[in-house]
Formats: sequence, C-alpha cells, structure tokens
Amino acid sequence: MTNSEIREWYLQKIATIPQLNAEWIKQQVPLKERARRAWKIRHDARVEARNLMADRVAVAMIRARDLLVYGHPDGPTFEQLVAAARRRGLMRGLTEEEAYGQIISGAQSTNEWINRAVLGGKSKPPNRPKRPN
Repeated sequence: MTNSEIREWYLQKIATIPQLNAEWIKQQVPLKERARRAWKIRHDARVEARNLMADRVAVAMIRARDLLVYGHPDGPTFEQLVAAARRRGLMRGLTEEEAYGQIISGAQSTNEWINRAVLGGKSKPPNRPKRPN
C-alpha cells in the first residue's frame, strides 16, 4: 500500500467512530467507556497504519515525535487524554462528562495538514457524519 492508501484506510477507520458512538449511546454504554472505545479505535488504527507503512525511517520519525510529545511511541494513552481534558476543563469550567466528550470528538479528528500532505488535494475524508457525544 502507498502512504496515500494507508492514510485513506486510516481515515476510513476513524470515520466509523461517530456511527459506533451513536450505537453505543443507544445501548446506554457509559460516557467514559464510549470515550475509551473511541480512543482505542483511533489508537489501534494509528498503530496498524504505521505497521503498514513501507518507509521504516518515516515510521521511526513519527514514533520518535510521539515519544517526545507523549512519552509513548504510539501516541497518547487514554489516561493522558483524560488528564489533559481535565486540565483544560479546570480552566474553562468543563465537567468530567464534557472532558470525556472531548476525547470522543478528538478521536474523530485528524490532522488536516498531514491529510493534505499525504493525500494531496484530497484533504477531507469521505462521508464524515456528525459526531454525537
């Protein structure tokens, strides 16, 4: 697979989160668990996309960046996202529930700069439904 194909695959995986979250809401899955599931989908897609990449130097650079930023080569942990959302929440008066909602929303958002760089002119992933939190 090319990097463009891998990015499209990754974006398609991420694009499943809103529909899954809507199903979880119907199933009355607690908000914290929905946030954890959304994070896991994104995390697992990130790891798999990197495993699919042929350019091991590029993968090493991406993992080094994540290690520097998050302290983990495969991106932030769920606990780090919760802590960061709580810190932001304290400044803006967010509730714990709103912090988990931010994690769900964040799991559905990708870096548009990277999307444009990898996909060229196709900067938007296909069929992005609205995000229920």
